[in-house]
Amino acid sequence: MIAHDVQDLLDSLAMAVGRGMAVDDPEGRVVAHSVHYGEVDQVRAQAILSRSVPAEVEAWQEAHGVATTREPVRIPANPALGMAARLCVPLLHRDRRVGFLWVIEGDGPLSSEEEARTVREAAAIAALLDGGGSSHTLRSLLNGEIAVRRAAGILGEGPLRVLAVRVLAGGGDVVRGDVAGGAAGRGDGSRGDAVPGDAGGLAGAVGDELSRMRRPPAFAVVDRHAVLLLNGGEDASALGESLAARAGGLVGISAVHPGLGSLRQAYGEAVAAARAAAAEPALRPVARWPELGVYRLLAEPTAYPLGPLREHPALAATLETYLDHGGDAQETARLLHLHRTSLYYRLARIEELTGRSLKDGTQRLELHLALKLARWNAV
Repeated sequence: MIAHDVQDLLDSLAMAVGRGMAVDDPEGRVVAHSVHYGEVDQVRAQAILSRSVPAEVEAWQEAHGVATTREPVRIPANPALGMAARLCVPLLHRDRRVGFLWVIEGDGPLSSEEEARTVREAAAIAALLDGGGSSHTLRSLLNGEIAVRRAAGILGEGPLRVLAVRVLAGGGDVVRGDVAGGAAGRGDGSRGDAVPGDAGGLAGAVGDELSRMRRPPAFAVVDRHAVLLLNGGEDASALGESLAARAGGLVGISAVHPGLGSLRQAYGEAVAAARAAAAEPALRPVARWPELGVYRLLAEPTAYPLGPLREHPALAATLETYLDHGGDAQETARLLHLHRTSLYYRLARIEELTGRSLKDGTQRLELHLALKLARWNAV
């Protein structure tokens, strides 16, 4: 059930360091293996074919402390077994051993930087292995592969938030890809939107942070975003700040939703909020969907804040005229044949109904754009 998530991380890591890798469960059964890089020995080929490790190989590994180690350990080559040198990284999560990550080093060990990255990303693999059911279920539900009622028994029921973490490639540039969920053009992670690079490093940092939590939330990597499912009562902002600091990335948090039936909407909001943080430095490092202002309109044009004005067409017309003329009260009053006192009353009423301040430039922009979108959507 966890194959997709672990495989994605393993392939990303193997490509980054240019070595063949495999993940075993605690009993020595092969969970996942990467494509071949560098040396391919007899033991690796046999393990891939049989999905298990031969007893004599397991004995050689245990002779070097693999069964009890809590730190990476190197296993020397054994030509008699057809086995090249390996690095073994124990996969530990919440003080529980959930498997092993094997790196075929052959004639050349990993550099210190490569080893540090491998250890870091092993934490994410361990988190996925330990929470495999919830991780797979979260990912499958976001991709529309399973029904809500089937997921509820694993992910739980009740109010929820979604938190999405992204890292910009190259410290500010972005790459493109496809993300599950969302209608095209909404900016919620739909096809063609900007999405982060280095998913392996991102997931490693997030997995390391979650491994420190007593009850970590459901966590999955969904097309290069680390996605966390939180219950409505968890402190999403504090967790977001911590993850942003550890991952060196940007975090988006959805509004609170009533349950799994609106999970995909919450996911879209979280990804859009993270994207807004990438676009607007003032929102960093943690952006919250309800507080995005005009960026909510860009992400979801139907979310414009004009609902209360629909029953007051005169107020809507007043607001549009006022904004079209740069907030010039005298010109607005002249065009609408209003006394200035009447105009100021209407503007105050508009602020009351919309919850927006006409003295705030970003909130004026939000209202102005909303008015134009309403016209656009009416034809």
